[in-house]
Amino acid sequence: MIALVLVPFIILFAGDSAEFFEKSKQQRTQGYVWHYVGTSAPAPKAKSISLQCVDQSGKVCGEPYILWKLKK
Repeated sequence: MIALVLVPFIILFAGDSAEFFEKSKQQRTQGYVWHYVGTSAPAPKAKSISLQCVDQSGKVCGEPYILWKLKK
């Protein structure tokens, strides 16, 4: 039962984020490493999967942010 719920979510996430995953794979082969940067604004031109808070009613609150960044 859980698989029926999770599989479509995983497929949508992976398909929607494919460009991000490809770019991060490419950069990791070039020597980039993941670094924890804390709550930071995502770079405007960088490929990222940002987070954003949502209140109990489902309304978006706050600005998008990232926690990890690939650095050389």
